[in-house]
Amino acid sequence: MAHHHNYPQQKMTVGMWKECWNTSDVDFHNPNLNELFLKYNKSMLTRPGMKIFVPLCGKAVEMKWLADHGYKVVGLEVAPVPCKAFFEENNIPYEVSEIGAIHGEKYESLDKKIVIYSCDFFHLTVDICGEFDGIWDCGGLNSMEVEDRVSYIHRIRTFMGKGCINLTEFVNFDKSISDIPWSMSREDLQKGFGEGFKVEELTNEEASQIYKHQGCSSVVLFMITKI
Repeated sequence: MAHHHNYPQQKMTVGMWKECWNTSDVDFHNPNLNELFLKYNKSMLTRPGMKIFVPLCGKAVEMKWLADHGYKVVGLEVAPVPCKAFFEENNIPYEVSEIGAIHGEKYESLDKKIVIYSCDFFHLTVDICGEFDGIWDCGGLNSMEVEDRVSYIHRIRTFMGKGCINLTEFVNFDKSISDIPWSMSREDLQKGFGEGFKVEELTNEEASQIYKHQGCSSVVLFMITKI
């Protein structure tokens, strides 16, 4: 699960996020495969060799799992530290080049199975990375400020090719803890994605005790299909 700033008084900036990765205690990185990913990835992975996008990926271990299972993986992460760490910790030979069209670097495995773009999410375009067959969004949408969610969803829409299946894990927060409308329903997402997209709720589970202490109430997995 991605980092959730606890009801911030100030907006999380790109600079602040990069700084988070410069500390040794990266508590928002999950070293294990996400449980909902393990349970439901077959809903997304419908054929061999699909191209899968992992937005705001950090050094998510699901990227290696996907590549090991024959899928092409494209991650997006603004901080360079986890991009390097992902390849080095997994002993994957890689090279770094400038993206060129926008400010940022492209980290790519020598076997071309995994690419991570290190740049601002809102600067990445389909011209740079192409369309995707599937998306694994674990905490990307969740980590957006409420006022940025519509822009985030509209950008994600542009990356979804016909038939693309987007699995989005979303953690809802206890309404009694914060006045901020953190939570999202299937209806909210359907409104955000709009016509041409079908939004389903695959599962809605009570948050674990660890997350309850952080104010979370439930974890939802949405499946968004481009029709």
